[in-house]
Amino acid sequence: MRVFRPVLSLAFLSAVFAFLFAVSTQTAYAQAGVVLPGDAQQPDPSKLALDEMTVDIRVDQQFARVRIVQIYGNKTDRVMEGKYVFNLPTTAAISDFAVWDGDVRIPGVMLEVKRAKEIYEQLKQQSIDPGLVTQEDENGGATAFTVKLVPIPAYGTKRVELEYTELLPVEGLRSFFSLPLKPSEYGTQTVGSFTLNVDLANRFPIADFTQRDGTFPLQYATRETNHIVGSFTAKGVSLAQDFAFDYTLNVARSEMNIIAYRSPERISPVELRDPNRVKPDNDGYFEASALFNERGAQAAQFQQMGASKRSVVLLLDTSLSMRFEKLDRAYEACELFLRSLKADDSFNVALFNDDVNVFAQSPQPGSPENVNRALDFIKQSYLSGGTDFSLALKRGLELAKQLPGDEKTIVFLTDGNPTLTTTQAGKLAKDFAAANKQGNANLARAYVFGIGADANQNFLREIARVSRGYFDFGRETDELAFRLNAFFAKVGEKPVEGMALAASDTSNIYNVYPDIDSTSYDGSRAFFVGRYRNPAKGVNFTLTGSRAGKGVQLSTSADLPELDATHAHLPRVWARERINSLLRRIALEGEDEALIAEIIALSKKYNILTPYTAFLAAPRALLRPRVIKPGDPVLRVRTDDSIASVVAVFPFGLTKPLTKLENEDVWETRFLAPKEMNDGRYQCRLILTDTQGNVYQETKGFVIDSKPPQLTAKTSTAIGHAGETVEVTVAADRDTRRIAARLFGALPVRVAWDDKRKTNIGTLRIPPGLPSGKYTIVVTGEDFAHNVTSIEIPLEIVGG
Repeated sequence: MRVFRPVLSLAFLSAVFAFLFAVSTQTAYAQAGVVLPGDAQQPDPSKLALDEMTVDIRVDQQFARVRIVQIYGNKTDRVMEGKYVFNLPTTAAISDFAVWDGDVRIPGVMLEVKRAKEIYEQLKQQSIDPGLVTQEDENGGATAFTVKLVPIPAYGTKRVELEYTELLPVEGLRSFFSLPLKPSEYGTQTVGSFTLNVDLANRFPIADFTQRDGTFPLQYATRETNHIVGSFTAKGVSLAQDFAFDYTLNVARSEMNIIAYRSPERISPVELRDPNRVKPDNDGYFEASALFNERGAQAAQFQQMGASKRSVVLLLDTSLSMRFEKLDRAYEACELFLRSLKADDSFNVALFNDDVNVFAQSPQPGSPENVNRALDFIKQSYLSGGTDFSLALKRGLELAKQLPGDEKTIVFLTDGNPTLTTTQAGKLAKDFAAANKQGNANLARAYVFGIGADANQNFLREIARVSRGYFDFGRETDELAFRLNAFFAKVGEKPVEGMALAASDTSNIYNVYPDIDSTSYDGSRAFFVGRYRNPAKGVNFTLTGSRAGKGVQLSTSADLPELDATHAHLPRVWARERINSLLRRIALEGEDEALIAEIIALSKKYNILTPYTAFLAAPRALLRPRVIKPGDPVLRVRTDDSIASVVAVFPFGLTKPLTKLENEDVWETRFLAPKEMNDGRYQCRLILTDTQGNVYQETKGFVIDSKPPQLTAKTSTAIGHAGETVEVTVAADRDTRRIAARLFGALPVRVAWDDKRKTNIGTLRIPPGLPSGKYTIVVTGEDFAHNVTSIEIPLEIVGG
C-alpha cells in the first residue's frame, strides 16, 4: 500500500507551459534599465524620458565589464519619483551601481545579507526605497535589480550608473556577447542620444568578428589581430534589438597564454578604520589561459563535429520542486536532446522523485520512433513527492552499465535539491564517486544541467566533477537554446581532463584556482588564476591533462611584473574563484564561521555578491551613522563644490552653522551633546544651500555612546622569557573597534578576533635582552565613539 501523495499531471503541465513558452520566447528576458514614473507599471516618456545613454563594453581575455550610464529627464513641472528596473543577463553579476543627486554620486555598498535586509526594512519604513540585490530574491536570483529614484526635479534630470561583469565562454573556438536592449516586459525605449563603445582585446588571435544585428553598426578605430575598438553614436535611437557580436579565437593548435596584474593597493580613509585593512595588499595576480584545439580544426569544422556514437541515460527530475517554469525548461531540454540522437546512438530515460521510473528495460537505438515513444513516456508521467538523489544516482549507474561502448554518459536535468534519504551533498558526491569507480576509470560521466534560480549549483557541480563530467545551469526564465545546444554538444565527446597548472617559481606562486582537477573540451577555453609575491622574470608555466587516453601538455614562459595595471579585472576574477572554492567546501562539509567570514570580507573588498552578502544602493550617511559621545565637539559633513552653506539642527534644540575646511573639502562645527542625553541613535537635520540659492534638507544619523568598552584580559603564562612570545587573550564589548597590547620596550601589537576560539587573540614578543623583573602589559580598547579603556596585566620576565 502506497502512502497518499500529491501529484501533478506532467502531460497537462507540459501542454500549458509549451504554449506559454511559445509566447514568452518572442522577447528576451533581460533588458537594460528603464524608469517607471510613480506607481505606473509601464514607462511613460511624456513624464520621464531616457535623454542620454552611454554604454562602455570592455572584453579583456574573455572577461567582460559593461558600464551603463543613463540620464532620465523629467518632462513635467513637478518633482517626480521613478522606479528604476534593470534585468541582468543570466551569467552576469552586478559590480557597481550609483545614483547622482545633482553633482553628488551616491554609490551602492556590499553588506552582510542580514545587516543589508535590516537596513532595507528600516529605510522602507522611512519612505526610502533603496535597491537591494541578493542571490535569493523574489525575482529569481540576482538578475533583477530595482531601486526607487527620488527626487527627480521638475524639468530636471536623474543620472544612473550600473556596471556588471560577465565571463564569456568559448565553444568550438567561437565566443558570443550580448547586451540586453530588446524589450521584455516593458515596451521599446527611445533614447535621445545613444553612444556605444566596444573594446575587445585577447592574447589569442581574434578572427571573423561579426555583429549579429545591423541596428547599431560600429565604426572601427582599431581592427587588429588581438585588438578591436569600435563605437556607435546616434540621436533618437529605438532600443528594439539587443546589441550582440561573436568572434573566433583563431589558434591552429592548443595554446596557452599568461597575463598578470600588479599595482599598489589604495586604502580609502573608510577602510583605514578596519585594522585588517591598514596594510595594503601589494602581491600580484596572474591568469594562465588555455585554448584547446587538439584536432587542429577550423572553427567552422567544430560545428560539424560530434561524438560518432553516444550511449546515454537521461535522468529527469520530476519531484514537485520542478513544477511551473522549471518543468517547461526541463521538457524543452529533454526534447532538444532526444531529437538530436542518431539511429546508431543508444539511450534510456529515467524519471526520479521519491522513486525512479524507467522508460525501457534495456538501452534503445536513437531512432525517431524510439525518441517519440520516450517523449510520450515523459508526458504521461507525473510530478510527485520529494527528491531521493541517492536512489537516482544508484539507479542511473545501474542503467549506465547496460549501455554499449566505452564512453557512457548520464545526463541529469534537475534543480539539485535532495530532500529524502541522504541529503548531505558531500556524502552523496562521495558515495556516487565510489560506486562509479571500475578499476582505475569511471563507469560513466555525469553531464549535469541545473534548472532554476534555486539550483544547488555547488552540489551539482561536484557530481559532475567527481565523474570527470560537465556542469552548466540556467534559470527558469532564460532563453536556453544556445546554452543547451552547447551543453548537449559535449555529451559523448572526449574531454581534456585532470587539468593541473604548475610553475617553475613554486615558492612565489600561491592560492591558484581552480584548486581541484578540472575538465575542458576541444574548442573551449580553460583558465587558472593565482597570486604571486614578488616580481620575477621568465617564469615557466605548464598545464597538464589528458584527452582520449593521451597526455596533453602546454607550456609557456612569462614575466611577473613589478608594476602592470593593464588587466585590472584580474583581482576580481581571482576573488571570485577563491569564493567559489570556499563555497564548495561549505556545500560539501557544512558551514564554518572562518570560511563565511573570509567570503564576506572578499565580497566587500571586491564587490562580489555571495549567499552571505547583499548589494544595497542607498546614501552612505544612511548606512553608516556617525557614532559620537557626549563631549565630542566635532560634526563633519562632506558635500560637493556647489554647496555654499550648511546649517545643522540638532535634536536637543541647538542650531549651528558649519564652517568649510577648504583643504579637506568638508564642513565642520563644534558642539556639545548634553550630558543628560541617553545613549542611543539620533537624527540631525542638515540645511544645505547651493550657490544658486536652492535649499536642500538632508538627515544625518549619529549614535550617542558614553560608555567606554569593558575589557578582561589574560596571558598564556605568568612568567615569560626574553626573546619568547606570549599570547594575550582579551574579551571585549561588541562595539569595541580596536584592541592593542603593549609591553615596555616593544611595539604595540593588534589583538584581533579569532573565529575558531571565539575571542580576541594577540601575540607579543618579549624583546631579547630584556632584564629580569616584573613588567606590565597594557591592553587598550577603543569603541566607535572613541571611548577608551585600558587595563594592565602583570608579567614576570626572566631575562636572557
